[in-house]
Amino acid sequence: MVSSTIVLARRARVKASAYVRLVAPLRIGTTYESTMVQITAAGISSGLQKYYPNGQMGIQFSFDNRWQHRLYLAPPTGLVGNLVFENGRLASKSTILGEDMCCVAAVYESESNPISKTSVVRDYSGDLQKIIVHLSARDFTVYRTQAYEFNLTCIGALRGCKPTELLATVKNLEEAPSK
Repeated sequence: MVSSTIVLARRARVKASAYVRLVAPLRIGTTYESTMVQITAAGISSGLQKYYPNGQMGIQFSFDNRWQHRLYLAPPTGLVGNLVFENGRLASKSTILGEDMCCVAAVYESESNPISKTSVVRDYSGDLQKIIVHLSARDFTVYRTQAYEFNLTCIGALRGCKPTELLATVKNLEEAPSK
């Protein structure tokens, strides 16, 4: 049973890696059809579809270690991606890696983000808790590459990961000026 949970966590990491490779360069404005062709070609099963009252449609993807967590072998860790389409075109996307709600690294991208910037949330002792990257849809610099350098080995890591370990480039992003 324990070895099965490790295999399942490894599978989740592989799928999460394929998702990140796909979503990082995916441009806002890409058609729903084109996006779904890319998702299928990457071997990622279609996510949960949600319909919003304003006519938007979202697809949510989740890659996690739920079985390790259920057996108390590791903290709950996963990567969640959300693609939101409006009028058949990608309007926004978010990708979040974290342990529960405590420690997360998140990338949000939409046309409404005029510049790319990173903010961090620290606890009372100054330790990093959350890394939040807002990407401009027009930013295809090294900043984007660094924003998507999630440490996917955290999914299934038996000891879990510290917030500073969730995103390998956190220091670079924190020190980079807004673009």
